[in-house]
Amino acid sequence: MKRLFLVLPMLLVPCFVVAQISLEEYRVEVLRHSRSVGVARAETDAAEADMYARRKGYLPSLVMYQDMTYAFRRDGDERRFGWSMRPEISQTVYGGGVKAAVKQAEALSDAALSDEQGVERDVRYEAEIVYWMLSRAESYRRAMADYLSIVGALRDVVERRFEEGYTAKGDLLQVESRMSDAEYQYSAAEQDYLVALHNFNVMRGEDASVPVSLTQSILDTMVAPERESVDAIIERYPEYRSSLAREEYARWGIKAADARFTPSMQAGVYGLLQPDIPNVKGAGVRLDGGVIFSFTTPIFHFGERRQVARAARDKYDVARLQTMEIAEQILLSESNRWTALLTTRKRVDAVRRNLTLAAENLEISTYSYNEGLATILDVLQAQISWLQIYTNAITAQYDYAVAIAAYRQLTAAMP
Repeated sequence: MKRLFLVLPMLLVPCFVVAQISLEEYRVEVLRHSRSVGVARAETDAAEADMYARRKGYLPSLVMYQDMTYAFRRDGDERRFGWSMRPEISQTVYGGGVKAAVKQAEALSDAALSDEQGVERDVRYEAEIVYWMLSRAESYRRAMADYLSIVGALRDVVERRFEEGYTAKGDLLQVESRMSDAEYQYSAAEQDYLVALHNFNVMRGEDASVPVSLTQSILDTMVAPERESVDAIIERYPEYRSSLAREEYARWGIKAADARFTPSMQAGVYGLLQPDIPNVKGAGVRLDGGVIFSFTTPIFHFGERRQVARAARDKYDVARLQTMEIAEQILLSESNRWTALLTTRKRVDAVRRNLTLAAENLEISTYSYNEGLATILDVLQAQISWLQIYTNAITAQYDYAVAIAAYRQLTAAMP
């Protein structure tokens, strides 16, 4: 039974494994492989390109108009073919909704960038959870292997005592039954570990069955983050900043909708190159030009302006209420996640103390059985108690690691 007391302290100290992949390295690999991050970055690029395109509305545009004609009838010696070239530079001087369109594009670009940051944060958080899930599965498999070894050692003792006539056949059968149950639980733990390994590898773009070693474990000592003010969390929360940008987009949408029904003015210059009129010989070419001032004044649209403005204001109200709702959700999530962090930490402290007591109880029960002072049922019960507390310790450590990751994910402070 010496092996038992060598493996019991494993929950109280970090796991010693070959260093192959750390948590931060895994996050980087997952980010590099993530399709969601790729889509978010492409959407950000598209929104930025659209913003730059909208800003070109402040600049003049050059257009070349060209046409060619052929007349079925002609007057005297006039030629049937005619042509003209008219380069024109024009610019909106007033109205037209150019500024509103630019501001809306800038707001959407800011929203897309915040969305991208939110996706990256969520992917990093998901990667951390998968990392800890593999660590938990590995720790549980190791626990089941230790349990199998403990039961196997007890079976050897009972078999020897049975052969020497110091114990009944019933004790041997009970130990054999417990050994069968331990083998079953180890098999289930092995399956859970392989599933976790497959998830771990696929998420980073590797072959599902590639073996890995983790440099960090849920059994390591983890330092909880400091609590932050809700206002500070809200200000840098990606979803909130994205909602603020979309609120700004909706606000400028009111001005963009109204611009359709307000006066606008365009100015420009043009040149004109065409044959002489009338085009008799086809050899003469005229060069002409001019200045253009174009005014547009909407007058009557059967109440369309009022309805369009109303729809735009309603959209702005919706965006503003959504922003307020996100802020309230952040407030609630912060309270819940901080509570989860504190309670899981208490469970970790409690289960560590219980594990020490369970190990001591198992040691005493095993010794008493060897000395004939306890029954096999006492030892088996002590083993069950130790395994349950060992399992609880792994679960508590995993819950604590997840609680820390969840709070950091909420505060947008993923390391």
